[in-house]
Amino acid sequence: MRPIGYWLRELDRRLELAFAEALSASGATRREWQVLNGLGPDAPFWVAGEPTYADVVSSLTARGWTTPDGTVTETGAAARSALAKSVEEIRAKSLTGVEDDSYLVTVRTLELMAANLPAGGHG
Repeated sequence: MRPIGYWLRELDRRLELAFAEALSASGATRREWQVLNGLGPDAPFWVAGEPTYADVVSSLTARGWTTPDGTVTETGAAARSALAKSVEEIRAKSLTGVEDDSYLVTVRTLELMAANLPAGGHG
């Protein structure tokens, strides 16, 4: 049996790949989807080396999906709806055969494991 770290990384890799493939059909990136779906600049997913929130909003604005201040336009709302369908299909596929109780136990276990370790990686 492989350790949990392996499966966390492998699942993340596969989810990222599936989302990238599904979103690319609309020409969107994962970050663009996240911003379009309400992810703000203070959300925990922003990491060094990736486009900034302002860069992503600028890209969405160039497509007509948001205004420069990040407000979703009518065209953006339609794109968000279409992208949401693709994202939901991926989530549902990844959970095929997983019972609700098993899923909840897994998420709670991962949450507890993360809480047991310092967020900054020291300690």
